Amino acid sequence: MRIETTSHDVGRALTDLVDLLHEAGADFQPGLRIVEAGGQLSAWAGGDDPWLMCIPTGTLVPVEGVTWTEEPPLRLLAAPEELTSAQVDVLEACTAVMAAAGTWEHFRATHPRATVSDAEAIAIIQSLHPAFSPATSASAMLRTRTIRMSLAGKQPRSYLMPMLDLVNHHPAAPAYAHEDGYLSISTWRAADRGECFVSYGSNRDVLGIALAYGYVDRSITRVNALPGEYALTGGGTLRLVRASRPEVTHEPGSLTIIGAAWDPSDPGVQHHTLLEPIERHLRDRGLTPMKARYHARVLEHRIRESDEVRTSRAQALLIAHSGTSMVRESLRIQHETLLRM
Repeated sequence: MRIETTSHDVGRALTDLVDLLHEAGADFQPGLRIVEAGGQLSAWAGGDDPWLMCIPTGTLVPVEGVTWTEEPPLRLLAAPEELTSAQVDVLEACTAVMAAAGTWEHFRATHPRATVSDAEAIAIIQSLHPAFSPATSASAMLRTRTIRMSLAGKQPRSYLMPMLDLVNHHPAAPAYAHEDGYLSISTWRAADRGECFVSYGSNRDVLGIALAYGYVDRSITRVNALPGEYALTGGGTLRLVRASRPEVTHEPGSLTIIGAAWDPSDPGVQHHTLLEPIERHLRDRGLTPMKARYHARVLEHRIRESDEVRTSRAQALLIAHSGTSMVRESLRIQHETLLRM
């Protein structure tokens, strides 16, 4: 494995982390390259080996209760007593890598959660993505580098992922594989490039990725419906909730759809997450299948037009607010995608 960086501190910190993980039983593809550019780290590989890296779940570190300094540079202050000595060693090594790479400083300078501070801008973003909230702490930065999962039958927790967090997202890539006490990433590349990717979740759209992870992913074609309420034919209300896990709730006077979306590359997304639930609800309320289908399509068109207007308007309003360029670019991409539907 090669580490390509112009920073001696980054190279030394990464080498120490890799050595530590090797001792714990981790396995890395021999052709793996960790590339540092401007403080940003990514994973590259050649060859036909199907696996990029496998990390023992015993080296994953639960981040609840861990405290870091309140201002950069990043420095570990305290770790919970429940952590094993191996987890503490990994936590210290990961902290050293992020400190050397200036990961926290980059977060504070570029991530929308850190760059958007104006109350009006926050309200605009929350009207589109209610879960958004500003934060500049080290803990907020760490949430962009953790995975939430259940280990050994215990309640789900957020874990810091040593080395795994260096692999960037692509919506077409496979997700993390978890089996036999290891968390693994396959060697998946986009086109002919040597950089390897993993999926952080296929249900996120461009805006969701930007607000969660702090970058604009132009490869995503999915657009999740914005939150809102719409009148249903024959009475009742359709409530749309923006979330990454689709769910539908039918009640006598209302229909709630979580995760409704469009995707010009996959019409099935629109059908399964929006049209089909509306049709089924209208049929249950007594409409014929033909009328239910017609009114579902009319309502879907109205929702899409509303979202086109809202994304365009939000772009215009956010121009006046500093630190919103990444959000505006995400909205521009999604607005153009909606226009193509």
